[in-house]
Amino acid sequence: MRRFRDLSIRYKLTVLLGASAAIALLISVALSLALAFVTQRSESLRHLQQIANIASDNLTAALAFRDGDSAERLLGSLYVTPNILIAIIHDEEGLPFSVYPTVSRKQPVVTEFVAQLPQLLKENHASLFAQQKGLSAIELHLMYTITPIQFDGKTIGTLTLLADTRELKQKLVYFVAMQSAISLATLVIIAFISIRLQQVFTAPIFSIIEVIRTIAKTKNYAVSVKAVQNDEFKVLFTHFNDMIAEIQERDARLCRLATTDVLTGLANRRHAMEELQTLVTRAQRKQEFFGLVMFDVDHFKHINDRYGHPVGDMVLKEVAGILSHLAREYDLVARIGGEEFLVLCDNSDQEVSCAIAERMRQGIESAVIAYADGKTLQVTVSAGVYATCPQTEDTAAPLSRVDEALYHAKHSGRNRVCIWEPI
Repeated sequence: MRRFRDLSIRYKLTVLLGASAAIALLISVALSLALAFVTQRSESLRHLQQIANIASDNLTAALAFRDGDSAERLLGSLYVTPNILIAIIHDEEGLPFSVYPTVSRKQPVVTEFVAQLPQLLKENHASLFAQQKGLSAIELHLMYTITPIQFDGKTIGTLTLLADTRELKQKLVYFVAMQSAISLATLVIIAFISIRLQQVFTAPIFSIIEVIRTIAKTKNYAVSVKAVQNDEFKVLFTHFNDMIAEIQERDARLCRLATTDVLTGLANRRHAMEELQTLVTRAQRKQEFFGLVMFDVDHFKHINDRYGHPVGDMVLKEVAGILSHLAREYDLVARIGGEEFLVLCDNSDQEVSCAIAERMRQGIESAVIAYADGKTLQVTVSAGVYATCPQTEDTAAPLSRVDEALYHAKHSGRNRVCIWEPI
């Protein structure tokens, strides 16, 4: 047997390059698998948390007004997410208020979780209600999230979602299979190609690995692999790019769902609070005024009781449309509760904020809402206004004061705008 040093340089390069490429490939595959596992695990849990946040925002009114039918209907809409095994609403006393029943509930793992849930809620009561922090975890066969349901800044109950991890496992199996197939094909190619052609075959492989590394590191799916060869790599790259594009579109859709109120299309409470923090921080740094206007639809419960919830929803959408139309281009309009809306007025002092609020109030008062067979109704709103040049980045005080102004407007005759003033 000839010694390695006696082989020709061609064979030496082939062996060295093949071995180096094989080792590098194995390392990158191992890292990609590890990163894919961590990424998909976090993504699955984040997806479930986003669904829970959206559902909890929608369930606020139902739980606040003890509307079991609405709660059951809203929970029923979760059937579009097949991996959810069960959804349970508990009130502030820890008692079940509404349950999303599925056949999966008969599974032993679900039965065991439901049996342990009261103890879990009891142990985390302070975190869920006092600190208003959600709870989530993922295990081998299931994952769950417990989200506080808030109303007027107070936790009035919790929403628990339990889901299986089949989709996560399928993605990981698919990723492992794809990586294994690519690795095996690459090793076979490296073993049999000549030194002159090795670059043709290894370059595309390292190209896609680099893209995978970039995605795993930056979580940025706005990337693609450019096919420079008209062979199997072009088909692989095409499908890979299609997959990345679908993931990017899905993330954009989830982002919209996480920041948008489903009924009105306005920003939801969570997004409004994030934008408020940004607005307060900027105003404090630049020493500028900003304004808050909080609206509440007058006698909205009476509208629901007399005309029904579909008409109530129509009223909310009509009010949301008027507020959006009359707001300035750079202001944010959000729905923060059942019939409560919040307008964030950037660079707006008390006079400007009051003018905006009054314009919106008049617009809603004069609107005629047609709801069925030529029937119409008109609604009014009460508004509270608070404008300040903040000295700190605290958002609790502005929210509390604009809420006090709204409270004064509601208890001094409604259909009016009241400004917060220190007593």
